[in-house]
Amino acid sequence: MKSILTITRRECGAYFGTPIAWIFIALQIAILSFFFFQFSPFFVIESADMRVWFGLTPFMLMVFAPAVTMRLWSEELRTGSTEVLLSLPIRVPELVIGKWLAALIVLVASVVFSFGIPLTIAWLAASPVDWGPIIGGYLGTILSGMLFLALGCWVSALSQNQVISLLVGVFAGIVLVLVLSPDFAMYLSGTNPTIARVVESFGIQSHFRAIERGVLAISDVVYFLSGSLFFLAMTVFQIEMKRQ
Repeated sequence: MKSILTITRRECGAYFGTPIAWIFIALQIAILSFFFFQFSPFFVIESADMRVWFGLTPFMLMVFAPAVTMRLWSEELRTGSTEVLLSLPIRVPELVIGKWLAALIVLVASVVFSFGIPLTIAWLAASPVDWGPIIGGYLGTILSGMLFLALGCWVSALSQNQVISLLVGVFAGIVLVLVLSPDFAMYLSGTNPTIARVVESFGIQSHFRAIERGVLAISDVVYFLSGSLFFLAMTVFQIEMKRQ
């Protein structure tokens, strides 16, 4: 545990000691706020509703999660410092988890900084706020972010080029969000309902929407946690191969 915290502190210093984390947080909140205030029905019906905000979150994460994680391993591979890390008395899983936790802290920080939005809506809204969907939306953001960041860690370990890691990570995110979406599953349901159900079950949106509505199903939590563990395990496997 101590080794994980050491790696996490090291990576957090790299994030918050440079503009990387602050740019990520500012851009994410600015873009989501723009689309939220442009398309939210709040100013029309004065209803405390953040569905537009959370509806855009998976699309935002599929771009910004790879942007945050692209340097985690690609930079180590490019500079050759991976060999130094692997020579330390730290196990590879601890290295992987420590780096992933640092990226997760950046995401959690962005979530905390966005709390001003629901608080402002609660202050201005004519009707009482239903905090269930809002809390569920933030919980869904953290859970889906965990999966996206784990995926980004694995992609970053595949190449020493950060740009390639970013592009591959975005492409993988597009598959999880758009290709394996409920809309595409509905299109397939007319020809092959079985494949449609499989497609929807593997996609992020169907699980995220359930939590966003304030419905915390065990199957959705298991989906995000198992997906995160799977990609973290793939990252460990990829880094272990560097020793050979």
